[in-house]
Amino acid sequence: MTCEELLELLQDYIGNGLVVEHRTTVEVHIRGCEHCGILVHSYTHTVRVARALPKCKPLPAAFEARLRSVLESELKDDKPKGS
Repeated sequence: MTCEELLELLQDYIGNGLVVEHRTTVEVHIRGCEHCGILVHSYTHTVRVARALPKCKPLPAAFEARLRSVLESELKDDKPKGS
């Protein structure tokens, strides 16, 4: 398994959605690849923390529109030249 293949399966691996053979292959790769081991640990921790956050109510419509406008502007500014 390559690191790229692991990335493609990461969400299913964390969510226990892989068949045993794929899960075993991922775990063997993680044990042998320090980078992917750290990535899986970090991703797992991030998912756990995000799920523990309190649920918030929907944003007021005017605030959401303003926020989306600012974010869209920022994303356009961050695009590489020629995109």
